Amino acid sequence: MLKTKKITGKIVLKSGLHIGGNKETLQIGGIDNPVIKNPITNEPYIPGSSLKGKTRFLLEHYYGLVSSGDIPGVQVSGDKHWDKNKIAVIFGHMEHDKESTKPTRVIFSDSKLLGVMNEEGVIDTDKEKLKRKMLSDFVESKTEVAIDRITGTAKSGALRIIERVPAGVVFDLEIILKSYESDEEAEFLDILLKGLKLLQNDALGGSGSRGSGRIEIHDLKVDGVDKSLDEISL
Repeated sequence: MLKTKKITGKIVLKSGLHIGGNKETLQIGGIDNPVIKNPITNEPYIPGSSLKGKTRFLLEHYYGLVSSGDIPGVQVSGDKHWDKNKIAVIFGHMEHDKESTKPTRVIFSDSKLLGVMNEEGVIDTDKEKLKRKMLSDFVESKTEVAIDRITGTAKSGALRIIERVPAGVVFDLEIILKSYESDEEAEFLDILLKGLKLLQNDALGGSGSRGSGRIEIHDLKVDGVDKSLDEISL
């Protein structure tokens, strides 16, 4: 029998976030790497595919499912002793015609921009006022340069300008977790919450090793009931 759980919350940026979009025009001195934006509002958003893909990547490494760059299909061996690759069952795989595991269990919605959180933890949702204050549609320009490790000087032609959503901006979070078997609901929820905690401990989007993409998940709820990632063990 199909059952669903709704996981909601808020994604608060602790550092600038870059998830790349399309650059339609080339401008001298312009942005080399723009962020993805809603073409109607021109506001940045976080694609559900980015959240789902990075969460899945972190879980596969956490559970030791990556070996020599290959992900096992459904069957898993090793110290986890799973009879199935449950990450593949939750997030989707290409073995539906061979294994009766039913459709993908999880749906990540695109995360829309809500506003900006101040130092007191209050979210200002007056977007027009915030745009005037920032002089932009919730984006900043960050200049980066590649350094020659031998000379310690900038490499020729290595200057680039990337666009980021600045720290403090808040997005919504909505995930639907489906279960088809009575014994999988609690286990799959625990795995998914581990993935969110791993994501919070890592980075989202590009340039994570250079400080971008750090997030915190606030106001986390499962079917309207408060949940804390601090309670989730890794």
